[in-house]
Formats: sequence, C-alpha cells, structure tokens
Amino acid sequence: MNESDWKLYSALRPLAHERMCIRIMEAVERTVLDRSLAPYERIEASEELLKASQKELYWAFGAFRFSRNEASSHLLGLCVRELITPDELTGFSEETQGWINHCLADREVHGIEDLDAE
Repeated sequence: MNESDWKLYSALRPLAHERMCIRIMEAVERTVLDRSLAPYERIEASEELLKASQKELYWAFGAFRFSRNEASSHLLGLCVRELITPDELTGFSEETQGWINHCLADREVHGIEDLDAE
C-alpha cells in the first residue's frame, strides 16, 4: 500500500470501528425494545447478539495488526462490511480501488456471504 493510501486508511480505520460499534449498539437496542418478545427472551437475544457482535468486531479489527503490510486486506474486510463508503473508497489510489473492486466483484460472482469462509 502506498503512502497516501496508508494515511487515508489510518484516518478511516477509527471511523469504521466507530461505525461498527454504533451498528452493534443499534441492533442491541432494537432487540431490547422488541415488545414482541418476553423480557427474558429479550435479555437472552441481546446476550447472543453481543457475543456474535464481539466475534465479528474481533474479526473486523482485532485479527489484523495495524500495519502497512496488512492494511490492504483489512481495508477489503471493512469494505465488505460496508464500514467504508464508496465515496471514501474513491480517495484511494486507482490501484487500491481496482483491487478492492475486483475482490468485491469476485465475492458477488461466487456468492460468498460468509466472512469466515474466506
């Protein structure tokens, strides 16, 4: 990853992390407020959601070192999770954008939905 891409990635990474945390909290909030479930069911569902979300948060951020060598792969994962907007992606070099778009297109063509399968 070139220097300008690294700088942009470094600036967007904390924003992507915050977006994911907000997404998780909104999902938990919806579960807690879901009156179609009994209170105990809401507690259980919230706990399960938080466990799954912690795992996803780890795979989205904890599994990658904050290093230039792993930045491209991590950026791809952030794009897959829609934590980087298409507009933000346009700030990266044509080479990086091309690689990301190629990988995303391959996922779509092959129907890869499960991030653990990659």
